[in-house]
Amino acid sequence: MESASVSVLVNESPTEEFKPSRGLRQGDPLAPILFLVVAEGLVGIVRQALKVKLLTGLKIGCKEIEICILEFADDTLFLCEDTLNDVLTLKVILRGFELASGLKINFHKSKLAGINVQSNTVECFTKTLNCSQMGIPFKYLGIEVGGNPRKKQFWEPVLNKLKARLSVWKGRFLSLAGRSCLINSVLTVVPLYYLSLFRAPESVCRRIIKIQTSFLWGWGKVNKPISWVSWKDV
Repeated sequence: MESASVSVLVNESPTEEFKPSRGLRQGDPLAPILFLVVAEGLVGIVRQALKVKLLTGLKIGCKEIEICILEFADDTLFLCEDTLNDVLTLKVILRGFELASGLKINFHKSKLAGINVQSNTVECFTKTLNCSQMGIPFKYLGIEVGGNPRKKQFWEPVLNKLKARLSVWKGRFLSLAGRSCLINSVLTVVPLYYLSLFRAPESVCRRIIKIQTSFLWGWGKVNKPISWVSWKDV
């Protein structure tokens, strides 16, 4: 970007050409492309560390594909074995990425979690990386990671969101068709994200239907409503 020359129009007259030196600013259309290029550089460093056996990833699937890094937008998730060598290698990779890209990694906002790892070992690794410890289960992209979807407690956030959303709407001011449209929109937005990844127990499905039927026939009232039509027909 610094090799190009630009000129500014002042009163419809161009000024002398000059070379920009500030680079890309926030909001520039090229900024996301630059971010992807930099993020791909981090992935390349991790792949090289895996290639020379300095870092050990997790092998998944029947083909045992080794995965060590996952990226989504500006979130990065590292996966490695619970050894001091892997943790030190990870710290070296992050430090080298800082020096090469000019970006500053905030280790205080970074968190470390151990799966089937003793708490004192995780505490030692957090001190090495100068980050905080994260408990399991934890939320990532709105999904609870490490929880058991076969338990009812796992689906409590979904049910609470449904109840909160329905309580805001004033059912008595809406027609039957309006309440039906709102219920369908909740079905699409709230539970479907969880249901696309996990199989819900039958009891949870019944509770979701119960919340929807009470809003459809009872206008959100506390009293038990009368269902005039079968839910399958609805």
